[in-house]
Amino acid sequence: MKPPNPYAPPAASLDADTAGAAAAESDELASRWQRLGGALVDGLLGFAAIAPGYVGLSSLELLGTEGAYTRPFMLFTDTGRWGLVAAALLVVLSVVQWTLLARRGQTLGKMVAGTRVVTVDDSPAGLLRAVVLRAWPLEILSRLPMVRWLLFVDLVFILEKDRRCLHDRLAGTKVVRVSAAS
Repeated sequence: MKPPNPYAPPAASLDADTAGAAAAESDELASRWQRLGGALVDGLLGFAAIAPGYVGLSSLELLGTEGAYTRPFMLFTDTGRWGLVAAALLVVLSVVQWTLLARRGQTLGKMVAGTRVVTVDDSPAGLLRAVVLRAWPLEILSRLPMVRWLLFVDLVFILEKDRRCLHDRLAGTKVVRVSAAS
């Protein structure tokens, strides 16, 4: 038997499709449709939470109040008891979603879609990356009327090959499919 040649080139495969195939099977990137499905479920849950606030709005306030959309919390502050109910439901939903995201890497929508958030090295994302760096900036931007357009900039990034939105890049995370073994 010949001893290994220390000057021989590496024999490892450098092909991205075959390198780490076992890891790719367990943590395959979520499809864009899966991500959209999870976001839609989360969005519907959020709308259901704030729906009582809309009950408190009269059609005059909804259609005719000038400057209503420049106040981000108008739905909760100007609608009386209905606004308080909506605010309470939204706070409860947010705490549940953020707790699930920090502990499991999943929101309720991600559970339905079969996806989860992990770091780029496939470790659990945790509270800092999944919630503080990934979720909260989107929440803040969605409440500020003058910069809401940045949400669309964030979404355009999903069209790249690695399917990571801007908020994923900021947090150092990615969204993967949940394997059947998990």
